[in-house]
Amino acid sequence: MSTWVAVPADFILIDREKCTGCGNCVTICGGDVFAITEKKAAVVHIEQCLECGNCEVVCPADAVTVQIPTGGTGIVYECG
Repeated sequence: MSTWVAVPADFILIDREKCTGCGNCVTICGGDVFAITEKKAAVVHIEQCLECGNCEVVCPADAVTVQIPTGGTGIVYECG
């Protein structure tokens, strides 16, 4: 079971000047957080972020920065 606690600030930043619109972030994201709008990546569903950081890793233009929220925000995973 998992729950989501609202994050008080944006923690995924996209440098639109660097972004090439390749779509790697859209493809890798398991939460459907990203979309390509006006030929650039955009965060459209931050509430669905799994905080994995894969979007930052796969961006060849180094345009995505993920600042993982402090404890008590974002996704909380529970086992059992």
